[in-house]
Amino acid sequence: MLVKYTPAESILKPFFDDFLSSDLAIRRQADLVPRCDILERQEDYVIYAEIPGARKEDVKLEFKNGLLTISGEKKIHEKTDGEKFYCVERVCGTFGRSFRLGEEINTDKINAQYEDGVIAVFLPKTEKAQPKSIEVQIK
Repeated sequence: MLVKYTPAESILKPFFDDFLSSDLAIRRQADLVPRCDILERQEDYVIYAEIPGARKEDVKLEFKNGLLTISGEKKIHEKTDGEKFYCVERVCGTFGRSFRLGEEINTDKINAQYEDGVIAVFLPKTEKAQPKSIEVQIK
């Protein structure tokens, strides 16, 4: 097979290869950031964070100085003798996502559940922060 040679291609190809590979690295790093939904209910807020491929024991939840952080590590399948990868698209590495919590959160009662690659973090509201219904009397 013959391929037409263009001198400009030989000069620009390394530039585009570097650009595309760094773009891929940035996209893969972004893939590690958990995507989240935040829901407000009457008694609490709930953060649902997707972390597919992470094991429960590799996920950490920490509250410090008003900041709630979900972090951990996604590990890739370890290659053993006799195995070879033909394609690797899953992203592995450390991840983290932080949320600044207001004073209306009862931080002593924060809890979480992990199931099917999603962590649900429950942030109970303080009594003061919970909405109250007030009945209006007509005279």
